Amino acid sequence: MRLHDHFLPEDLEQASREHWCAKELLDRISLLTDVGEIEKAKHLSIDLTRSLHELSRLSDKKKEMDKVKRLFEQMNMNGINVQVIRRIGNARRDEV
Repeated sequence: MRLHDHFLPEDLEQASREHWCAKELLDRISLLTDVGEIEKAKHLSIDLTRSLHELSRLSDKKKEMDKVKRLFEQMNMNGINVQVIRRIGNARRDEV
């Protein structure tokens, strides 16, 4: 997996840890089930699920940021200055 395609630069270290942890857990779960240690495998599956949830959360974070970047790019291509919108939004919030 090319981590930088799926995660933000500031999340790469954590994503890498979770990725390798998930792979290791999968291997251990497979070995344990092969030798009949089902309870141990079941307990490791909980940790695997936690790692997968974290990877999913970090991936979703990047997807959302990519959407925002695409929106800003489209606005810029249409001649809309994002900084002006930001100032107008801040001014309205200050009025309240």
